[in-house]
Amino acid sequence: MGMTERQELFEESMRLGHSAAWDLQWDRAIEYYRKALALKADDPGALTSLGLALLESEKYQEALEVYQHAAKLAPDDPVPVEKTSEILELMKQIDSAVAQRTAAAELHLKRRDADKAIDNWSQIARMVPGELNTRTKLAMTFERLGRKREAVYEYLAVASILQTDGKADRAKDVAERALRLIPGEKEAARALRFLQQGKSLPPPSEPRGTTAPLRMDQVKDYLKAGEVEEIDDSQQADPETTAQARALTILAGLIFEGSDDENGERSSPIDMSELTKSRISQERKSVGQPQMLRYLGQAIDYQTHENIPQAIKQYESAIKAGLDHPAVYYNLGILLKNQGDQEGATKYLTQSLGHPDLDLGANLALGRLARMRDDLPEAARFLLQALRYADTLSVDENQSGDLNQLYDTIMATMSEGDDETLSQIVENTLSFLSGPEWLERLRQARRQLEGESEGADLVPIAEMLAVGGTERILQAIGRIDDLVKSKKYEVAMEEAMLALDHIPGYLGLHLRMAEIMIRQGNTTGGMTKLRIIAKTHHVRGEISASSNVYARIIRHSPIDIAARNQLIDLLAQQDRTEEALKQYLDLAELYRQMAEIDSARATLEDAYKLSQLGPVSREWKIKTLDMMGDIDLSRLDLRQALQTFEEICEIDPQNEKARSHLIDLNLRLGQEEQAAVALDIQLDHLVQSNHALEALTLLEDLAREYPGKQALHSRLAEAYRAAGRTADAIAQYDALGEIQLDAGQTKDAIATIQTIVDLDPPNIDGYHDLLRNLKDSA
Repeated sequence: MGMTERQELFEESMRLGHSAAWDLQWDRAIEYYRKALALKADDPGALTSLGLALLESEKYQEALEVYQHAAKLAPDDPVPVEKTSEILELMKQIDSAVAQRTAAAELHLKRRDADKAIDNWSQIARMVPGELNTRTKLAMTFERLGRKREAVYEYLAVASILQTDGKADRAKDVAERALRLIPGEKEAARALRFLQQGKSLPPPSEPRGTTAPLRMDQVKDYLKAGEVEEIDDSQQADPETTAQARALTILAGLIFEGSDDENGERSSPIDMSELTKSRISQERKSVGQPQMLRYLGQAIDYQTHENIPQAIKQYESAIKAGLDHPAVYYNLGILLKNQGDQEGATKYLTQSLGHPDLDLGANLALGRLARMRDDLPEAARFLLQALRYADTLSVDENQSGDLNQLYDTIMATMSEGDDETLSQIVENTLSFLSGPEWLERLRQARRQLEGESEGADLVPIAEMLAVGGTERILQAIGRIDDLVKSKKYEVAMEEAMLALDHIPGYLGLHLRMAEIMIRQGNTTGGMTKLRIIAKTHHVRGEISASSNVYARIIRHSPIDIAARNQLIDLLAQQDRTEEALKQYLDLAELYRQMAEIDSARATLEDAYKLSQLGPVSREWKIKTLDMMGDIDLSRLDLRQALQTFEEICEIDPQNEKARSHLIDLNLRLGQEEQAAVALDIQLDHLVQSNHALEALTLLEDLAREYPGKQALHSRLAEAYRAAGRTADAIAQYDALGEIQLDAGQTKDAIATIQTIVDLDPPNIDGYHDLLRNLKDSA
C-alpha cells in the first residue's frame, strides 16, 4: 500500500470515527479510531480521539492507558494529562488525579496560560478542599491578576486550613491580607473577627464556579431538561414577603423529601433547580433525622396558624437538631424581625445570604433593620445590594456581569458620601423596592434607562435613585424621550431645562440635553457637554459611568483621540482589559489611516503591555502582535518584524501566518539555519494536520523565491522522494550538490551524490564517475 493510499485510509477512518462520536455511538467510534491507529500508530489526534471514546464508554482503564501513551508522545501537551486526571478521579484514585492536575497546571504555566493553570488548581481544590499549597497558589495568582473577590475567597479558605492546623496567628495574617484587598468585605471581616475571638471558621469549601468535568452524555441530558420558569408577576409582592414564601416552599419540600427517603421511595421527582442550591449535601444528610423533621413540621404548622412565638421556638430547635439551610435562617430571621427582635433577626438573615432565591429579600430586610438602628452606611450597603439583585431581573442574562461591575463601582465609592447622601440612597431605595408595585417600577425605570443609554451602554437603576425625586425623574425623562422620538427637539430641550430646576444633579438629564444639542446640529456644544458629564462621573469616582459616556463620545466622533485615550485608561482601571485592548487596536488603526505609523506602533506596544498584566485570551495578544508585525514589515524593519512574529509563535506555535513570516524573514536576513528550524515546524504541522500537498507547495514556492538555499533544496528533494516523484527529487539533489561543491562542502556533496545514485537515475554512470572523482580529491 502506497503512502498516499495509507493517508487516505487514515483520514477516512478518522472521519468515520468523528461522525460516530458526534452521534454518541462510542463502540463504532472506537472501532474506526483503532483502524486509524493501525495505519499511523502514534498519531496524537487519533490517540486522543480514541481516549475520549473509551472514556465516554466508561472503559476507564483502557482510556487511561491511551491518554498516558499520548502524554509520552507529546510531553508538552497538557490535554492528555488533564484527561488522565479526570479518569483517575472517576476511578477514585484521588491522589494520582491530583498529581496529574498539578503536572497539567505546570505545563499551562510554561505556555503562559494562567487561566488554564487556575482551572487545574481549582479542580484540585474541588477534589481536596483542604489542600493548603493549591489554595495558596490560587489566592496569590488571583491577587496578581487583579481578581480581588476570587483572591479573597481563596485567602479565607487558606485561613480556615491554617486554623485547623493549629496556626491561628498565620490564619489571622491571611485574613487581614484578604481584608486589605477589599476593605470592608463582609466575609473577610467576619472571618477576622472569628479568629480574633477564637471561634472556628467554616471548613474550606470548593472554589467558586468549579464542578467535576461533565461528560458528553450528561451534557445532552442536561440540555433536554425542563426550561427555566419565568417570573410570575402575580407573585411579586414586596420582595421580602416573596422570599419568605419561597423559603417556606423549600422547607416544606425538605420535609416531604425526608419522609420519602425514610420510606425508601419518592412520590415525585426532585426539582432539578433545587440541586443547585447551597449546602444541599449537608441538608440531605441532616433531613433524614426524625427529630429534626418533627421540629420543622411543627414550626411550619405553628407559622401557618399564626402562632409565631411557638413557630420560632420550633425553628430554633430544628436548627439545634442539625438543620442547616439558608431557607430556615431566612424564615426565622423574618419572623424575629416582625416580632421586634432586631439582633436575632440580623443574625439569622445574615446567615441566609448567598441563596439565589433569597438574597434580594435578605438584603432588603437587613437594610430595613440597619435603618431602624440609624446605621446609614450599613443600611445603604444592604439596600444597594438588594437593588443590585432586583436590577439583574431587568436586564438580559448576558448583561448581568457588566451590571454587577457597575454596582461594584457604586458600592466602592459609597463610603465617600455624607449622611445626607446616604440617607437619600436609603430612603429612595426603600421607596423603590417596597410594596406590590415594585416590579412595575423596576420595569419602568429600566425602560427609561435603556432609552437613555443607547447602544452598548448599561446604566444601573441605582444611579437614578441616588439623586432623589425618583418619580419626578421618571415622569420628566418619559416626556423628554417622547418629544425626542417625535423630533420635537426644541420642546424637549425646554422640558429638560424645567426638569433641571428640580433635579440639577442628575447626570442622566444632562446626557439627554447633550444628545438633543447634537441632533439640533449644535455638535460642538453637545460634545463639550458630554465631555463635562464624563469628567464629572470621573471626579465622583463613577468610573464605569464615565467610561460609558466616553464611549458615547467616540461613537459620535471616532477620531476623537483624547476621548479614546481617556476611555482606554478608565477601562483598564476597571480591569475591563479586553475592551481596553479593542480600543487600543481601533486607535492604532486610526493612526495608521492618518499615516502616523510611529504613533500606531507605539499604541500597539502599549496594548501588548496591557495584555500581559491581566487574564486575556491569547487571541488579543496575537492580534496585537500581528498588527505590530505588519507595521514593521511596511517600514522594512525586518529584524523588529522577526522578533514580533517570534513572540506570536511562542504564544501560538501553530500560527501559520507568523511561522511563514519567520521562514521568509530569516531567509531574507541570510539566517538559513533559523529559517530551517521554522520551516521544519511548519512542515510538520501541515503534515500532521493532513495537508501534505500544501507542505509540498510551500517548499516549491520557497525554492523558486530563494534559489540556492541548501535548506530548501534538501527538504524539497526529500518531499519529492517521499511522494514518489523520483525525477524531481534527483533534480533537486543535483542542484543541492552543485551548491555544496561551490561552497567547498565536499563531504556534504559526496553524501548528496550518493543519494542520487541510490535513486538509480538514467545517467547513473556519470554520477558514479563524479562520485569517484570527489572521493579521490577528498
